[in-house]
Amino acid sequence: MSSLGTLAGSFTGSNQKKYADQAYQQSSKALQSGYDQGSEQMERYNTRARGYLQPYAQQGGQANQRYGTYLGLNGADAQRGALAEYAGQDPFRQHNEDMATRAMSRRYNQMGMLDSGNSRLAMSRAMLDRGSQDYEAYLNRLAGMGQQGYGASSAMAGMDSSLGNNLGQMRMGLGQQQAGNAIQYANARSAADSILPNNLIKLGGLAMQAYTGMPTGMGSPGGVNSLQGHLNGYGARV
Repeated sequence: MSSLGTLAGSFTGSNQKKYADQAYQQSSKALQSGYDQGSEQMERYNTRARGYLQPYAQQGGQANQRYGTYLGLNGADAQRGALAEYAGQDPFRQHNEDMATRAMSRRYNQMGMLDSGNSRLAMSRAMLDRGSQDYEAYLNRLAGMGQQGYGASSAMAGMDSSLGNNLGQMRMGLGQQQAGNAIQYANARSAADSILPNNLIKLGGLAMQAYTGMPTGMGSPGGVNSLQGHLNGYGARV
């Protein structure tokens, strides 16, 4: 029964349709699975790479924000608050100031002028110069960290742009392949639909051959002439 069923299926074209359906479904599933796995892997590695850069981008953004505040870009009140915070809560600045004060105190103490007007004026000027230098250096460090953050952010933006382009190309390729498969699938189904009519025509030709004893080519114009000649010869003999 299995062999007869297979033979019948091949004769009617149902087997060919089944194989076309299976191939189309399997290819569509494989294409979609490949796209899903590929895009997931690309996004995963892109996220991992962004994670390496994120701390630098975040710190750079904070430094740039603070730099703008010190320059007054966020308003005078914010600038005054930032300067007050810098003056009272910058350990590095205070450390430098203490180091300079002690050094000058030792120098004037050796000269016996520790509490003189000259020593006080010199220390005041030194503190003013040191404070200006430290503040300028601090702003330069903030600007440097801001540039570092900008570089990290630019790299992350480039990675996202590249990922988007690659995913777009992959999606377009998937669509093109799916369209091609759909066309091939339709052609295969159409060819399978013509199998039964063609086979029935062939069977009809074989039946006519068996009935008339003539080749199946009698269906052509030449075959009709040959049939007419055969009948004419038969009438002459009668």
